[in-house]
Parts: sequence; C-alpha cells; structure tokens
Amino acid sequence: MILQGPGPQEREDRPGTPRETRPPNLPLPSGSGGFGKFKARFLEMLGRHDEPEKVAASFAIGVAIAFTPLLGFHWIIAVLLAVVLKLNKLDVFLGTLVVNPLTLGPVSAVALPLGRLVVRARQEAVSHMPWADLLRPAAWAQAAPAMRTIGLQWAIGMFALSIFFGALTYLTLVRVLRKRRARAALIPPDFAD
Repeated sequence: MILQGPGPQEREDRPGTPRETRPPNLPLPSGSGGFGKFKARFLEMLGRHDEPEKVAASFAIGVAIAFTPLLGFHWIIAVLLAVVLKLNKLDVFLGTLVVNPLTLGPVSAVALPLGRLVVRARQEAVSHMPWADLLRPAAWAQAAPAMRTIGLQWAIGMFALSIFFGALTYLTLVRVLRKRRARAALIPPDFAD
C-alpha cells in the first residue's frame, strides 16, 4: 500500500500554504523600454518575497561596503555581515558591485577632495609630489609623507561616501519596494501568476 500526499490542486487550495502568504508578483512591463524592463527585473531579483526593509538594508549595506577604502576585502566583509545580520547574501553581494574597477576612478576623484574637506586639509600634498621622478627609488622615499597624507584623505572621503550612499540607497530602495508591494497588492492573484 502506497500512501500519497495531496495532489497539486489540493496543495494550492489548502489555507496557510506559501502561495497565499507571499505577495503577488507584478508582471514585467511590456512596453516600458529597456530601462523599464531592467528596473523590473532588478527589483524582481532583489528578494521580492522579503520585507522591503530587509531587502533595502541588504542592498544598502552592500553599497556602503563598496564605498569603503578596504579594496580587495569587500566581498569578504559583505558575506560576514550578511551572515551576522541574517540578511540576503545575494543582495549584499550585488550592492558591493556598485564600486568596481570602472567606477573607482570617478569615485576616488570625488573622495579625495571630500576627505580634504572633512579633515580641513590643504591641497599642498598633491602639489609637492615629485611626479616626474616617480620611477626612481629615491623619489619614493621623498614622496612617502605626501602619499600617506593623500591616502588618508582619500580613505576618509571614501568612508564619508560610504555612509552617504549607504543611507541614500536604503531610503530610496525602501520607498520603491513599498510602492511596488502596494501596487502588487491591487492586482488579483489570478492575473499575477
């Protein structure tokens, strides 16, 4: 005698199943153009069944990590924080991809003057760099104090950008996800699937 569980139709109709507790899916926009489809797919990928606050926190922490000056350790820090804070690891990881080799130059160009502003430093460290002699070993010894000063200003600027963009990402993404969730609640369940 083989015992069988309820059939597929009976499982879907049973109260308390995950189908009834999860929010409805929004269909992808058909005529929204390239950016509209990208936005819909991106939001679809960002833990659509989790609370908007948790999804936004996961991605925002990844963005904040991306702007830290700890280059090379972003992914390790992201995984550790995701595990410790019980956040979606994929969302945190996706957030760390905001600052990458293509965007590091422009971000650094903003971080250095911002770091100077935060520590109220002058720009004299950059003007005293022996740019023409950087290929000689003696020049590196001479440039070391200026390089330390520039590195410190850059790191402070990166941390300031990290705090700013992490908070901005959280606030923006929570708002977008809440609106999307409210819109999804208005769509009948039969239409969404």
